[in-house]
Amino acid sequence: MGRGRRRPICDHGSVRDPRIVFVSSPYQNAFFGELAAAFVEALESIDVSSLITSEPGAHEVDDDDVFVLLPPHEYAAIEGTAFLDDPIVAARTIGISAEQPHQVFFRRNAEAAAKLGAVLDFSPFAVDAYRRLGIPAQHQPFGYVPSWDRFHGAARSLSTEVLYLGNKQPRRLAALAGAADSLVRHRAVLRISDNSEPNVSSSPSFVSGDAKRELLASTRLLVNVHQSDEPYFEWLRFADAAHCGVPVLSERSSASDPFVAGVHYLSFDSGDMGQALDAALSDHDRLDDVARAAYDVLRGTPLASSLDPLLTAAEALLDAPPPPRLPSRTRATPVGRDRTDPYPRHRWSPPRRRRLRRAAGGGTVMIAPEHTVMRGEFDLAPGELLATCIADGFDADGVPTLEGIWPWEPWRLLQGQHLGRVMVVDRSLRDAVHRWIAEPWVDDHEYLAVQLFAVVHGIEGAHRARPLASVAGSVLDPEQRVPPEIAERCRQLLSGSV
Repeated sequence: MGRGRRRPICDHGSVRDPRIVFVSSPYQNAFFGELAAAFVEALESIDVSSLITSEPGAHEVDDDDVFVLLPPHEYAAIEGTAFLDDPIVAARTIGISAEQPHQVFFRRNAEAAAKLGAVLDFSPFAVDAYRRLGIPAQHQPFGYVPSWDRFHGAARSLSTEVLYLGNKQPRRLAALAGAADSLVRHRAVLRISDNSEPNVSSSPSFVSGDAKRELLASTRLLVNVHQSDEPYFEWLRFADAAHCGVPVLSERSSASDPFVAGVHYLSFDSGDMGQALDAALSDHDRLDDVARAAYDVLRGTPLASSLDPLLTAAEALLDAPPPPRLPSRTRATPVGRDRTDPYPRHRWSPPRRRRLRRAAGGGTVMIAPEHTVMRGEFDLAPGELLATCIADGFDADGVPTLEGIWPWEPWRLLQGQHLGRVMVVDRSLRDAVHRWIAEPWVDDHEYLAVQLFAVVHGIEGAHRARPLASVAGSVLDPEQRVPPEIAERCRQLLSGSV
């Protein structure tokens, strides 16, 4: 391996190199699959044998195999705890964690780590948290992955001014709501993922792989907010951005070495995101300098040259006997809700005269909660019949939050979620909705009736992924729950069982 370290020696005196076997489930979050592939790319570049298997029960175990769960808590939650419960398998298994210490997933990783042969984490902050629990975790630095590079130090073609990529944790939504004016002014795009269950592939509300990197490469500035008050540096999000040459504006962080605030990324204090956005975007030259500085440091620290913690752990585990076989996966279907969109049963298009009037600049109506104030223009584009937008306001506890955060995903209507309450709708479409369903609940939930009509009649709604509306007269619900008393009626209308 050429790393100047003692390598394991078998009984007859020959040197042994581990084969690193990443064990995954096809139902895990897509990003963990990206990470496993990045490790395999780095390991192969230094001539260390490695592979990824999603069928461990069919894997032929070699005497030099060491197994990796990335992360252990998710694999166990999806495919069962056999890797943890079998002491022979567990003794040959490394857990690689990527969770923040405040999260319930971190605690579950810690429970798993107590049974495994070794545990690694990308964040020194998290490693310290493990050690306080008595778990001898080691820091596994992340680094440059050639296949992730979308920058190569060259000028970029920009189409997105500001981008947020992250989940819907309440603290993050509150920070975005507090900076709504600035986000709209800079035409921000908020791609807010639903982390209620694993996101196994790209979707309208979740972007991964090449699609994510192309989006980042076309962005001027990425904003980052912590999930909790802990100053946890979101290592993997930052690495994604640096590979693509996009500068990061992050809430103040600790343990970010070798990346330095003000040099390799910009930072802001809690509650100051809007002002920080305005200041950062007033100086494009500085943004370019920050992005290039981060890229240069990342490029100078390849993942392939940062693998000593993983390889040291793997070599140590070769002292344990190999298991005769690995436990098979247990799951045959994805975790969570059925994300299959209902099929349209009818077709509808506006009358020709209405289309002509729309082309002349009229014929739309806004549907929104009482006392909704719009920021800037919000109208339909050519060919659109309805559009929703993100709204900011306050939840039932008076905390700032967002609603209407997800794009057009009709499966949510079957799962008891609406698709946003602030809408612009073609007037003739609205008239058709009231002819289609004339029931008392429609008066209070017109937005929902429009969405149901659209799905049944094959109309695709558009979405403006920025907080264009400010709602003062109604409590916001980030989960976008359909009132329970009409949820079953919605399912009947969507399925045709009326």
